[in-house]
Amino acid sequence: ILRDASPDVALGRVYLPQDMLKAEGVSTEDVLQLKSSPEYRKVVAAVADHAESLLMEAEMGKSTLPGVGPLFVQIIVELYREYLIKLEQIGYDNLNLSGERVKINTVQKLMASFKATTKVLTQQ
Repeated sequence: ILRDASPDVALGRVYLPQDMLKAEGVSTEDVLQLKSSPEYRKVVAAVADHAESLLMEAEMGKSTLPGVGPLFVQIIVELYREYLIKLEQIGYDNLNLSGERVKINTVQKLMASFKATTKVLTQQ
């Protein structure tokens, strides 16, 4: 939802919680017009915070999985954390005129995978 906001808007779609947008005075039309107001970015930040809490839940539950399941979960968690970090670095402004999604580079992806592997091997 958060990293694909611009491509979604290009398709006429807005997946952010409508109740949160409305509470901040942001209309769907504002989002479709790529208006990244402080109120819009506040909604994105709140959804990002919720996403982080879900990532923490996934981490806690990974040990119940067999085989390499915990590693796969941790890799996904670390990758999505990198996306959340990138989103924070750009001020939660995930709407852009170019229509691109929020991206992390190959080095960041490799480092996230390394971090995940280390965490699983050391049982963190």
